[in-house]
Amino acid sequence: MDQKTFNKLSINAKRALLLEGGIFLATRQYRSHTVHLYDLNGSYIEVWNRIGYDFIEWIEFTNNKDTINSYLKNINIEEDLNI
Repeated sequence: MDQKTFNKLSINAKRALLLEGGIFLATRQYRSHTVHLYDLNGSYIEVWNRIGYDFIEWIEFTNNKDTINSYLKNINIEEDLNI
Protein backbone atom coordinates (compact mmCIF):
# COMPACT_ATOMS: atom_id res chain seq x y z
CA MET A 1 0.00 0.00 0.00
CA ASP A 2 1.35 3.42 -0.90
CA GLN A 3 1.48 6.42 1.41
CA LYS A 4 -1.37 8.26 -0.29
CA THR A 5 -3.74 5.30 0.08
CA PHE A 6 -2.66 4.68 3.67
CA ASN A 7 -3.24 8.33 4.61
CA LYS A 8 -6.84 8.13 3.38
CA LEU A 9 -7.66 5.31 5.81
CA SER A 10 -9.36 5.93 9.14
CA ILE A 11 -7.24 5.66 12.25
CA ASN A 12 -9.02 2.38 13.09
CA ALA A 13 -8.20 0.92 9.67
CA LYS A 14 -4.55 1.98 10.04
CA ARG A 15 -4.43 0.39 13.49
CA ALA A 16 -5.92 -2.84 12.13
CA LEU A 17 -3.28 -3.00 9.39
CA LEU A 18 -0.50 -2.56 11.96
CA LEU A 19 -1.99 -5.23 14.22
CA GLU A 20 -2.26 -7.61 11.29
CA GLY A 21 1.11 -7.08 9.60
CA GLY A 22 3.16 -4.46 11.40
CA ILE A 23 6.44 -5.24 13.11
CA PHE A 24 7.30 -3.12 16.15
CA LEU A 25 10.79 -1.62 15.86
CA ALA A 26 11.37 1.05 18.51
CA THR A 27 9.95 3.81 20.71
CA ARG A 28 10.98 7.42 21.26
CA GLN A 29 9.72 10.43 23.17
CA TYR A 30 8.93 13.66 21.33
CA ARG A 31 7.64 16.59 23.35
CA SER A 32 4.35 15.43 24.89
CA HIS A 33 4.13 12.18 22.90
CA THR A 34 5.39 8.64 23.00
CA VAL A 35 5.98 7.58 19.39
CA HIS A 36 6.22 3.93 18.31
CA LEU A 37 7.91 2.97 15.05
CA TYR A 38 6.66 0.01 13.01
CA ASP A 39 7.68 -1.65 9.77
CA LEU A 40 4.65 -2.31 7.57
CA ASN A 41 5.61 -4.11 4.36
CA GLY A 42 8.89 -2.21 4.07
CA SER A 43 7.47 1.20 5.03
CA TYR A 44 8.01 3.01 8.31
CA ILE A 45 4.86 3.93 10.26
CA GLU A 46 4.73 6.02 13.43
CA VAL A 47 2.01 5.67 16.05
CA TRP A 48 1.62 8.77 18.23
CA ASN A 49 0.27 8.58 21.79
CA ARG A 50 -0.02 11.64 24.03
CA ILE A 51 1.80 10.90 27.30
CA GLY A 52 -0.68 10.25 30.10
CA TYR A 53 -3.56 9.29 27.81
CA ASP A 54 -4.49 5.78 26.77
CA PHE A 55 -5.35 6.27 23.10
CA ILE A 56 -3.68 6.68 19.73
CA GLU A 57 -3.72 10.30 18.63
CA TRP A 58 -2.58 9.63 15.07
CA ILE A 59 -0.76 7.19 12.79
CA GLU A 60 1.41 8.29 9.89
CA PHE A 61 4.01 7.24 7.33
CA THR A 62 7.51 8.55 7.87
CA ASN A 63 10.39 8.48 5.43
CA ASN A 64 12.43 11.27 7.00
CA LYS A 65 15.95 9.94 7.70
CA ASP A 66 16.43 12.27 10.69
CA THR A 67 13.23 10.94 12.24
CA ILE A 68 14.26 7.32 11.67
CA ASN A 69 17.74 8.03 13.05
CA SER A 70 16.24 9.54 16.21
CA TYR A 71 15.19 6.02 17.24
CA LEU A 72 18.75 4.71 17.08
CA LYS A 73 19.87 6.40 20.30
CA ASN A 74 17.39 4.20 22.20
CA ILE A 75 18.73 0.93 20.78
CA ASN A 76 21.45 -0.93 22.67
CA ILE A 77 22.36 -4.06 20.69
CA GLU A 78 24.54 -5.53 23.44
CA GLU A 79 21.79 -5.13 26.04
CA ASP A 80 19.08 -6.39 23.68
CA LEU A 81 21.12 -9.49 22.82
CA ASN A 82 22.39 -10.00 26.41
CA ILE A 83 26.03 -9.76 25.30
